[in-house]
Amino acid sequence: MSANKISWKALTAISIAIAMIIVIYSCTGCASSNQDLIIQFPQDISSFSTSSDSGYSVAYASRTSQPDNSDSEILASAGTKTVKLWNPSTGKVIRSFPGQAWVVAFSPNGEVLASGSQDGSLKLWNVTTKELIRTLKHSAAVIDIVFSPDGQTLVSGLDLGSNIKLWNWRTGEIIRIPNDPNSSANSSKRGFDDLKFQPIAISPDGQNLFATSASGSASQLWNLQTGKLIRNFDAKSSINAIAISPDGKTLATGVRDKAIKLWNVGSGELIYTLTGHAGEVMSVAFAPDGQTLASGSWDKTIKLWNLTTGKLIRTFPGHKEKVWSVAFSPDGKTLASGSQDGIIKIWRLL
Repeated sequence: MSANKISWKALTAISIAIAMIIVIYSCTGCASSNQDLIIQFPQDISSFSTSSDSGYSVAYASRTSQPDNSDSEILASAGTKTVKLWNPSTGKVIRSFPGQAWVVAFSPNGEVLASGSQDGSLKLWNVTTKELIRTLKHSAAVIDIVFSPDGQTLVSGLDLGSNIKLWNWRTGEIIRIPNDPNSSANSSKRGFDDLKFQPIAISPDGQNLFATSASGSASQLWNLQTGKLIRNFDAKSSINAIAISPDGKTLATGVRDKAIKLWNVGSGELIYTLTGHAGEVMSVAFAPDGQTLASGSWDKTIKLWNLTTGKLIRTFPGHKEKVWSVAFSPDGKTLASGSQDGIIKIWRLL
């Protein structure tokens, strides 16, 4: 038998084997079409070492004038030693801001970076010049920060049950919210200034604030103009993280019992309970198109969820410690995750 014939037969056998594998996987997919689709692959685009400086919080921004004279997106990370600005495409540090921080957040235009620290200071930085614009002081550690959609108001959520504060960050003045005139003096609905719990989020129209109830197990919807409590979303488990969809219609709560609960903001009804994490869910984030949700957990993984079906799309393993924070890029093509292992990972989303 000639060498050519042997090669041809070998190639034919290989082709048949490949075809059989494809058919088997296709049939397996058909048989499990009613189950969650779980594709695990640890191929992050890049990993940034924060030099053992835990990535407690990550935040994306898109700006037309970058500190490194590029037009790319930028990423901020909060850690035990410094706040860093990264070029997510190269993994290079653009700038560092001194001091410990639990949380970071960009203004909507990406020009200002806010960082909240354990000592109760909330610092506002000019992203381009690195100038410290203002420091807002609190009585407890700042562990949550939210800018209003118009960029004029900053909301700070504090540890140890201290009051949530609304700031005009340009002047440093606290914004007072009126009491609900229809509530009694002892009513739990009275005194927006008595609202003490985070996590927090602001609706896309800037009219309402989502904050956690005193029990820690319900997210409450408050009107910022009237001080009225509009609705409760009772998760029946301690809430670690919340996020509001870009259209303002869906609320996501990440809870201690390892689940994510999705709510209809208008009706208060529970849409889905998403399960699959093996640890507490510490961060949730909506994709810019509102069709996908990301979650980060103490089980060291990140998961992507289809919000139309409530199904798990993909699991991203790779971190060696708890995942504290996840954030989508403004174009929705990548996802950043921050972990206690001191590594920031960037994941490509197909």
